[in-house]
Amino acid sequence: MTPSAPCVLMIAMSIAFSPIAALGQLTVDATGPVRHRVREATMGRGGGVGRKSPLHVAISLVGDGHENGKVEVEFTLTNTGKDGLTIPISPNPGDLEPADPKATYTVKRLGLYVTSDKRREEILPGRVHLYGSSAFPGTLVTLSPNESVHVLVLVGLPRPLGTESSTATLVAHAALYDETIETVGGQTLSDMHEIGSASSQEYTLQSLFKSSE
Repeated sequence: MTPSAPCVLMIAMSIAFSPIAALGQLTVDATGPVRHRVREATMGRGGGVGRKSPLHVAISLVGDGHENGKVEVEFTLTNTGKDGLTIPISPNPGDLEPADPKATYTVKRLGLYVTSDKRREEILPGRVHLYGSSAFPGTLVTLSPNESVHVLVLVGLPRPLGTESSTATLVAHAALYDETIETVGGQTLSDMHEIGSASSQEYTLQSLFKSSE
């Protein structure tokens, strides 16, 4: 018997997400291959408006490095607000795409990335996005006040690693959006509306590597 689409989705997500029940926490592995959308956006609209999110963002190193030159970094996202905060946790936008190629649909989208300059504009390789929709159970999680979720990401940190000669100022960022995908004039439009964004404290390579020892 061939499993239904919802069943396949839940099986796939059980592999991608590693809940730590004893600690009441969830770890999302965003280091693997991504199932992309069939209908990728050819136009974009919207952007950031500077609204602050109640997420507290912190990062730490998990490993020494990978063959592709990137290092596994763990983002810890904590809800510091007084109310529950819903964020997406699926790294696979293709799993949330409707069967109708012309249908308009909306998802929550969370961008995670690290910058390496004082102006916080130089984005390091390894930026990831997480997606979620109430139409797909298990792709969203609501963090209660002081509750956290962990996300594993491969980031191309500056070189040389772990030496005093590197002066990079590393800051981790999280930006939450509502994204609507629609067909306009025969093209696919991604319309982004910012919900809020947050940034971590400043890190140095030395502080990250020392904390991982």
